[in-house]
Amino acid sequence: MTHEDAWNDVDWGLDFESFEWMVHLAACFNRHLPPNAPWTEWPDWPSDMPGRVVDEHRPGWLSALRLVHTHPRISIAKNTVMVSDQRGTARALEDVDVSSRWWHVDVGSAWDVPLDVVAALDAKHGPSPSHRFVPGQMEQICLGADDDGLSYGLGLATVLQTMLDHVALFSRATNFHAARCRFCRETTYREGLRGQGFEPGNEVLFACGSCTQEPLTN
Repeated sequence: MTHEDAWNDVDWGLDFESFEWMVHLAACFNRHLPPNAPWTEWPDWPSDMPGRVVDEHRPGWLSALRLVHTHPRISIAKNTVMVSDQRGTARALEDVDVSSRWWHVDVGSAWDVPLDVVAALDAKHGPSPSHRFVPGQMEQICLGADDDGLSYGLGLATVLQTMLDHVALFSRATNFHAARCRFCRETTYREGLRGQGFEPGNEVLFACGSCTQEPLTN
């Protein structure tokens, strides 16, 4: 297939400045490949179109673009990617583009974790009191590319895979511990240290923001 053939399949009604356009264009340039084959053709577009990606990061972005285009539980409209997990719960990633590195993902507002998910988390990580509920601090989690050298496209693909798997998503949302400020003794939940500090009096000590602020002066 030539590049001219790919351009013949383009939907010129899409917004050229949207991530949806980038996904569509990549699909046009890779439509000649077998359905299960990884995408290998980087679209040949003018400089006024989105997606200036360095060569070494292009395979990672092609992987993410292919996942968005082909997965039955992922859809895209302009710069918003919608993902539904196995339970049918839909979550959105907004303002997606090639410069995005981190995304905030809404886990949900229900306090109790479904019992089958609790069982799956206990089997994966060992029993933990944190597996039974999602506190307000963890209702929205930040997912993305931790490694500065990693293609943000690979980071996006990993985020999407996590959103597709409700157990994987709850695994991130239930990774928290009970904590108590060593100064004011207020208690809260904080990310990390899965399940630690839940016994009364054994909370993980830290210094809260209010207690570490500089005193006000006239």
